[in-house]
Amino acid sequence: MRRRTSNPGAWAIVDLDALEYNYREIVRRVGSDVRVIASIKANAYGFGAVACAKRLEKAGSFALATGNVEEAIAVREAGVGLPILMFGGFLPADVPRLLQHNLIPTLYNKEMAETVSAAAAREVEVYVKVECGLGRLGVPLEEAFAYIGSIHALPNLRVAGVYTHLPFFDAASRARSERQLKGFDDLAAGLEQSGIGPLVTQALASSAVLEGLTDRCNAVCVGHLLYGLSPMAPGEADLSAFRPVLKEVGARLIHVGHHPAGGDIGMGGLYGIAKAMKIGVIPLGMQNGMRAPAPGKTAEVLIRGRRVPSIGVSLEHMTIDLSALATPVLEETVLVLGAMAGAQPIDLEDLAVWRSSAPLEVAMTLSDRIPTIFADGEQHSSTDLQSNLVSQTSVS
Repeated sequence: MRRRTSNPGAWAIVDLDALEYNYREIVRRVGSDVRVIASIKANAYGFGAVACAKRLEKAGSFALATGNVEEAIAVREAGVGLPILMFGGFLPADVPRLLQHNLIPTLYNKEMAETVSAAAAREVEVYVKVECGLGRLGVPLEEAFAYIGSIHALPNLRVAGVYTHLPFFDAASRARSERQLKGFDDLAAGLEQSGIGPLVTQALASSAVLEGLTDRCNAVCVGHLLYGLSPMAPGEADLSAFRPVLKEVGARLIHVGHHPAGGDIGMGGLYGIAKAMKIGVIPLGMQNGMRAPAPGKTAEVLIRGRRVPSIGVSLEHMTIDLSALATPVLEETVLVLGAMAGAQPIDLEDLAVWRSSAPLEVAMTLSDRIPTIFADGEQHSSTDLQSNLVSQTSVS
C-alpha cells in the first residue's frame, strides 16, 4: 500500500488489483499478440499516474501514454522503464527534456519534426499521429504517407509507430469510426509495403475493445476500461466484466449539530427548515471535488450501513442529514463513494447521475484533491486502510 498524503479526516482508496484485473481482461479480449498501450493521461484518469504506471509495468503493459510532460517525467523518475509515448501536449521548449528522459515524441507537423531532429544527439524513436476525423491533433490522413516519408529525410529520427484515435460512444458514431478505420488500415498497409518499419500501429481504443471491433493494427491504446469506466453512452455497453479502480471516498464526522424547526442550514439551499433536523459535517468540500446535486436531484452518502441525504456542500465541508440515526458520534465513517453492509453501494455512476454529469468528469473533479491510499496486492478492510492514514507517516 502507498499513500499520497496524511490528512486523517478524509481519504480515497484506489484499488491497484482492480487495475491489473482490468488490464488482463483487455489482453484476453484483444489477444496476447496485440500490444497494449496503457493511457495514464490526466493523472491516470484521476487515480494516480505514478502508482498506476508502476502496476501496469508489473502487469506487462507494452507502453504507457500521456500528454502531460511533468507527469511523464515523474513516472520516469519513479523508476518506470516502459516506453512512454507523449501525446501532442508539449511545446518545442519541452523537447530537450523529453529526450533527456527517454520519452517518445508524437509528430504531426513539419515544425515539431524539425525541432526534435535538431535537439536529438542520436537517433530517437518518434510516433506520428494521424487525423482520421476527431478534429483535434494529427497530420491529415491523405497527407500522412508523404509526411512520414519526409521524416525519414531528417537526421536522428526514426518513425517507430503510427497511430490515430477513433473513439465512439453509440451505434451511429461507431459506424463513422468503422469508415475512418478503413482509411487508416489502408495507410498501415501502404507503409508496410513500402518497407517503412516495422511499425507499431494503433487505431482502436477502449470503446472498440469493449464492443469487439478488430483491425489490422498490432496495438490498442486503452484508458477508460483500465480504470473500470465506460467510454460509451449510458446503456450502450456492458461493463460488468471490469472492476472500478476507485474503491472508496470517505471521511469522518467532525461535528454533529441539532437545528430547530425554522432554523437555517447554509449552502444547501434550505432556509427556514420545516422540522427539527440533526446534521453532520464531514471535511470534504468543493476543494476536494465535491459538488452539490443538480436541480431536482438528491445526493446521498453512506453511514452505519444506510443511505442518508447530503444537504449542502461548501468550500471545505459537506453537511449531511442524520435525522434517521439515533445517536451519531464524532469520527464515525461516512462514505461519499463505496460500499457498506446493509446498503446499496454508491459508485461514480451514482455521483454522475446526481450531478447530471459523466463518471469520468466526476473522477476528474476528485483527481489529486483527496488523500489517497493505494491498495496493492493485499487484502485490507476499509477500517484498516483508514487507520493507516491516522497512525503512520509512510506505508509500504
